[in-house]
Amino acid sequence: MPLSIFIDALPYNEMKLNYSNWFDNIQISEMLPNIAYSSSLHWQLYCNKYPDDRGVFVDWVKEKEPKKSVRFLSTILRPLECFDKLSVISKKVLDRKIYRKNTFANIPYRFRNEFTEKSKYLFWNKKIYGQEPIFDGYTVISQDEGHLSFDETVSKLNASIEDGNKNIFLVLSFADALGHLCRRGEKYSARLKPYMAELKTLLDKYLTINPKESILIVSDHGMSTVNKKIDLQLGKHFGKQTKKTYIAYSDSAIMCFFIEDKKLIEPIKEYLLTREEGHLLTEDDRAFYKVTDRKFGDLIYILKEGNVFANNWFGKSLKKPNPDGSGMHGFWPEWTSYDQNATVILINGEEKLEEKYIYPSAHQLIKRVMGKE
Repeated sequence: MPLSIFIDALPYNEMKLNYSNWFDNIQISEMLPNIAYSSSLHWQLYCNKYPDDRGVFVDWVKEKEPKKSVRFLSTILRPLECFDKLSVISKKVLDRKIYRKNTFANIPYRFRNEFTEKSKYLFWNKKIYGQEPIFDGYTVISQDEGHLSFDETVSKLNASIEDGNKNIFLVLSFADALGHLCRRGEKYSARLKPYMAELKTLLDKYLTINPKESILIVSDHGMSTVNKKIDLQLGKHFGKQTKKTYIAYSDSAIMCFFIEDKKLIEPIKEYLLTREEGHLLTEDDRAFYKVTDRKFGDLIYILKEGNVFANNWFGKSLKKPNPDGSGMHGFWPEWTSYDQNATVILINGEEKLEEKYIYPSAHQLIKRVMGKE
């Protein structure tokens, strides 16, 4: 079995431009990302488990919050919504000091009890990935497990290689962390370069010890520069959001509409179709991406590359904008969205890669190369 590596958010065009000659026997292919974020995409790519299979699309599901303390605080703190900055600060204090996890995010207090966070990241710990047959026989070294630094993670990889272990599955998240903090361009490439150089040293070491083995590297998406913040002005067109009318759950580039007043479905749908910043999922789209369950929303609207929602329920920063810009992913998948397209890399492999992949074909490739067919 090969050394199999997952690098979150490693862009295809970055690899093609700067790393085409990384190894003598390297193949680099482009992959169209699926919809959703890492908490869903990792499961789709490696385990062929989609939102309809798992009951989770974005991190939060529209299900009543089970914790009494959260329900109580959401009720008594609701008046803080009249003061935007104070509302954000209070949620950050609750998340960082009291609950020590993303319990409130930036969901309005008046809607917080309608949602539950149910995401489970595949590579968080062995109790999760250890149940998936695709990893049987592999030593998994995950930067996500215990929130390791890059240096700690590659140190574990080095030790495993020196121990004579050939069957390694490595998870790295440095590209995602760097990508969110900087716009694409020369500065982004420069920040990525030392990490890639250190990784190459260890891959060379692996191939020197195991010259007949191959190395498979896959990412789930790339990273795009955030160019514009979008306000759909839903209140102006459809009135204030309430539990009895509609709720528009907003997560960076994805908006899920839960519409209680069914008379609003068609007007909202027609309005979204007039907007050019995003794509309203059709029933065929929902079937293809396996998000047919209405618990994910009566309507799902996904912004195109470079756009994010001005009001983001996933989280809100009070810091001044970073002069180096910022990056994001999760946009509507299009082959022309070059920066957010993912990559598939095979080093020292016998199989000839296709020029382009989508998730289903990439999953089949992963299974074949990892010896799981």
